[in-house]
Amino acid sequence: MNTRTRLSLDGAWDFQMDPNDGTDVSSIQTWRTAQTPMPWQAQFDDLRQANGTAWYRRHFDYTPDDQHGAAILHFGAVDYYAEVWLNGHKIGDHEGGYLPFEFDISAAVSAGDNLLVVRVVDPSDDRSRYPDMPFSEIPHGKQSWYGPIGGIWQSVWLEQRPAVYIRQVRLTPQPAAATVDIVALLSGDLPSGATLQAEVFDPNGQSVAQVTLDAAGQGKAQLNPAPALWSPDAPNLYRVEVRLEGAGAPDQLAATCGFRTVEARDGRIYLNGEPVYLRGALDQAYYPETIYTPPSLEYLEEQARKAKALGLNCLRTHIKIEDPRYYEVADRLGLLIWTEIPNWVLLTPATDDRAQATFRGMVERDWNHPSIIAWTLINENWGTDLTRNPEHRAWLSAFYRTAKEIDPTRLIVDNSACHGNSHVTGDIEDYHPYKAIPDHAAAWDEIMDEFAGRDSKWIWYPDARKQRRPDLPLIISEFGNWGLPDPDSLQERGAEPWWFQTGHEWGEGIVHPHAMRQRFDYFGLNKVFGSFEQFIKESQEHMARSLHYEISSMRLRPEIAGYVVTEFTDVHWECNGLLTMQREIKQGLDPIFTSINQDNVVVARPQQWSGRPGEHVKVELRAFGVDGPGRDGVIEWSAGSEQGQLEAPGGLVKIMLSGPGMMTMQARWLAPSGAQVAANQVELACVTPSLTSAALHVLDNRELAHTLEKLGYPMAKKASDAGAILVTERYTERVQTAIQKGASVLLLADEEYGSDKKNVRLPAGAIVARKENYWQGDWATSFSWLDKRGPFAALPGSPLLEMEYAEIMADAVYAGLPAWAMPIHSRAGLALGWIHKPASLLATMPYGNGQLALTTFKLSEKTLSHNVVAQALLDGMIQLLQQQS
Repeated sequence: MNTRTRLSLDGAWDFQMDPNDGTDVSSIQTWRTAQTPMPWQAQFDDLRQANGTAWYRRHFDYTPDDQHGAAILHFGAVDYYAEVWLNGHKIGDHEGGYLPFEFDISAAVSAGDNLLVVRVVDPSDDRSRYPDMPFSEIPHGKQSWYGPIGGIWQSVWLEQRPAVYIRQVRLTPQPAAATVDIVALLSGDLPSGATLQAEVFDPNGQSVAQVTLDAAGQGKAQLNPAPALWSPDAPNLYRVEVRLEGAGAPDQLAATCGFRTVEARDGRIYLNGEPVYLRGALDQAYYPETIYTPPSLEYLEEQARKAKALGLNCLRTHIKIEDPRYYEVADRLGLLIWTEIPNWVLLTPATDDRAQATFRGMVERDWNHPSIIAWTLINENWGTDLTRNPEHRAWLSAFYRTAKEIDPTRLIVDNSACHGNSHVTGDIEDYHPYKAIPDHAAAWDEIMDEFAGRDSKWIWYPDARKQRRPDLPLIISEFGNWGLPDPDSLQERGAEPWWFQTGHEWGEGIVHPHAMRQRFDYFGLNKVFGSFEQFIKESQEHMARSLHYEISSMRLRPEIAGYVVTEFTDVHWECNGLLTMQREIKQGLDPIFTSINQDNVVVARPQQWSGRPGEHVKVELRAFGVDGPGRDGVIEWSAGSEQGQLEAPGGLVKIMLSGPGMMTMQARWLAPSGAQVAANQVELACVTPSLTSAALHVLDNRELAHTLEKLGYPMAKKASDAGAILVTERYTERVQTAIQKGASVLLLADEEYGSDKKNVRLPAGAIVARKENYWQGDWATSFSWLDKRGPFAALPGSPLLEMEYAEIMADAVYAGLPAWAMPIHSRAGLALGWIHKPASLLATMPYGNGQLALTTFKLSEKTLSHNVVAQALLDGMIQLLQQQS
């Protein structure tokens, strides 16, 4: 029964900005052409960052149908405030940038040609221009990061419907009772003599229930047989058709739903009564060239398939209400969705009204989607001041209670928390930590221990303690690392994307993409990595290894119930996506990431990540399922010529390193039947350091001198002995004088270097602590590297540093080495984000009549006594000094 006809109004519209914020379209004398749906910022280079007032207009031809008494004009979403005229008559307005609205234009539309005009206001925070809707008080999401979004960004259509029509079908499946609660909302009263009939069709298209709804459009359909449940592994959808029959013109509207339940208890999220381990990715849903507007339904389907291929079962759509097709694809293909209200900046009574209205609107629009299992009210305290303002905590607590009343079928996250804030109430205990790996692997594990142990430090607000259940699921809902894309693969219209010239304001410009390739060459990294393309490949593989480590740490703590990787795709200059902005899967994710991103995993965690050939190292092997340790079957492992097995859930094994080089240990968890449940692998560095015959004299550290002597280095009795290399942890007047007179000095700048007042100024640059500045490198990732040529050839693996360097990773950098000197004198270093702020971790330089080699790697008596990577680095530095003497 085809009861409606639809005319798409997508396509080319006349468009123009109005610098005067006018209210009369006749003031616009010249027009441009804009495509709808799409934000104007995506279409015009001169409007990339433009807020303000804009006008849209288009003609359309209308042929009335005598069978239809209503002509309905529908807008999917317009950002932010829209006023609509048809044939010179104002037909309505709407505030809010993410939700649909429609008008009955039956009295204004004419047969033949019609003129539709839309005035759109996308406000800035200039309160003299926009006193009633300043940017800081409206839901806007990441527009504060990536630039404003304005205009008609979802589809527009005109639909002819009966005079009384079905406006919405709301479905609430009840799995335990095998029923569907149906509410059919009409545009008016049910006509006399008319009935509302509902029919339910199963996933195979078979009719499984029929019911007559009452005059209010409500009814309950009893299914026979019992329904098939919806889950990511079995996304079973039921179609419900509601028909308005009898007196007047007939109408029909269909909707889909899925039978599923979701709850949070006993430290886990339960889907359909079974625990689910959340394996999610944050999705900001920005698209190349179109920004907010999905390019097509097929595009959404393809990226969803890639998400599932990577092992994800959830996408957290981040402070943005997506195009409805996004959720429809998640329903069909089987992805859990955790979605959020777009944030604002300043909480005022007007903001509160908008937030509440936005939440009600998004729940109403998306009620039927089984994929949506959770809503977030606040992200990272954005738009509130929870830590300092108890009234904001009370407001959020009340909002949570209201949200649970509006939608008791889903989980509600009050504040998805990060450092500096925490939860007030809510259904999930989630947190956002970021750490560079291997740089801060130990700090990552410390955070995981505290989080898994529900340390009281995670509850910041005494007045919130009584509102938090002790059995809420623990979710690390943001974490991640960068893997840089190849700029050539990001081109739009034959040139670099416009957003390559953004990011200046974040972290002193370290996320500014433009000219990355030139910086790469300028700083000499082309010599270290061989080519720019090789560096890009290795940066993406490094991201995969970092995620592997972080997820392994979480799985080793079964108290943690899941995670959300930041993020699904790159977004402009933010490059921690599993996919690039163009939706290409990054290199190295399969199998490095996918092996650990599964329901069932076997974790391989070395007790040490390097050693000498013939040395035995311990590796912890553990099997885990969705609800904790896996106790059935065996874990088989192999490394080099060795192999073995142990009973699940696992334990410690010893393997002998063979090499030199990178050695791969593989592990498989096998079920009692012999079927493979999970597989994984890790790499260990097998190193044979040389021992250079150079006499060393250690200043002011007997323990270090004793350690070096035990390693086999001859020790000079005096600093003045011919050919002796001075080893020191401080750069003092005495050391400086020795270099000026011709000495070779090895400076091991430990973590206490910066606080020691005995140090004098270095010949160039300075030792700077990484903590609490951009060199910390935990969010916009620090890429740490070592030139493994020449003296450092004994160290295997990529130039990018992996876990075999974790114990000795530098807490300080050697900053300020001139750009001309970096390619020549820096043999190890780090750069941030899109290759900015390079600093050295190991360098040499001539000074006076002597030579200085310095490093900030942790080459102390503690690490040198047992760490073969530390020993190889030390010997390489000694070789450098000998070569340059």
